[in-house]
Amino acid sequence: MNVPSTNQYLDVLGQLNLDELNIQQAFDYYRVRYQQSTFAQQFVINNCRIENEFITELSIGYCDRTMGKNIPKTKSPEGAEIRGSLQRCGLVRPSGHELFRGCIVIPTVDNSGSITSAVGHRVGRLRNGDKPVVYWHKPEPKAFVDAGMSFAKELIREQAYH
Repeated sequence: MNVPSTNQYLDVLGQLNLDELNIQQAFDYYRVRYQQSTFAQQFVINNCRIENEFITELSIGYCDRTMGKNIPKTKSPEGAEIRGSLQRCGLVRPSGHELFRGCIVIPTVDNSGSITSAVGHRVGRLRNGDKPVVYWHKPEPKAFVDAGMSFAKELIREQAYH
């Protein structure tokens, strides 16, 4: 019988946690870039209907297309892992371009503090095919859940036979 190893299960859980960490770090980066950009802050003040007291509470960010320059290159193991993770969750396209490039980014956070979705409002010029508003939802970890459940079922079967 082909029984998944404990290491396979831990690999799946580890990947899930790394994706969550990389998502959080990407939005943290956007928040810092917003805080450093008077252009982005002026855009929010002049064009968004958000009261000033909610701006910091909402963790507003700004994607100024610099995040990729601060991630190690794809040829390094660390860079490949981070970039792959951001591609899996849809924040970076296979071309390497950020989904929210040129956008004010407003994330939605659940009760546990995890970012579940975000909306981006483009502040620069629109290029061919660009949408003025960009939506993102964190992918459901269904594949991870399916793999974990399969592993758990195999463990139960093995225990039942012994």
